[in-house]
Amino acid sequence: MTVRYFVPQFPSSGGQVTLPEAESHHASTVMRVREGEQVTLFDGKGYQADAKVVSIARKTVVCQAGAKIFLPRRNRSTIELAIAMPKGDRSRDLVERLTELGVDRLVPIHCQRSPWAISDGAIQKWQRVMIEACKQCRRNQIMQIAQPCRVTDFLAQPATKDERRWFAHPGGQKVDPNDQSAADNPTFRIAIGPEGGFTDQEADAAIVSGWSPVGLGERIYRIETAAIILSVKAADI
Repeated sequence: MTVRYFVPQFPSSGGQVTLPEAESHHASTVMRVREGEQVTLFDGKGYQADAKVVSIARKTVVCQAGAKIFLPRRNRSTIELAIAMPKGDRSRDLVERLTELGVDRLVPIHCQRSPWAISDGAIQKWQRVMIEACKQCRRNQIMQIAQPCRVTDFLAQPATKDERRWFAHPGGQKVDPNDQSAADNPTFRIAIGPEGGFTDQEADAAIVSGWSPVGLGERIYRIETAAIILSVKAADI
């Protein structure tokens, strides 16, 4: 499989492209690419290009790229997930899985039962994890990772036309996998609370704002499991 590198900007019609410093380091030191080797470049906006390595230095790798082609490899549905992120390696694994599943936007939310405050360092780490996952799964349109916000602020945002809004809550309605009422390119916004779930106050605020409670059966799932299940269900509708 051709190795992929993330380059936020490169010429539409092709030309010489210098990989960003981190990608150059990875190419030269970790992957040990050689001059003449074929690679793939992608810009995170849905475009990719075939390229050939033409020069290698310790901190700089230069490629000769062909013309861009638009190949986003995205779901039919647009999916935004707002999640009370778990701590440590669990958050890293979650970002990886959501990227692979084609989630378009991740919004870390702070709830009354959230166990930690999300730092700028955590956001930067998730960005790096997301890019690596895009490289691995051949995704060309990156997942946007928003700045953290309070769950009440997120829930109060106005809905757009034909938007589905779900929040994970025990006893909520089941998602119908055969639902044919969605638009041709539906948009889903999904909120998932911390381990203890949303408080009654948060759940009431969601319902008042037009969100539908959805349940996942009788078992209680971890945050990342619930996020994966609901992402797959949204992508399949």
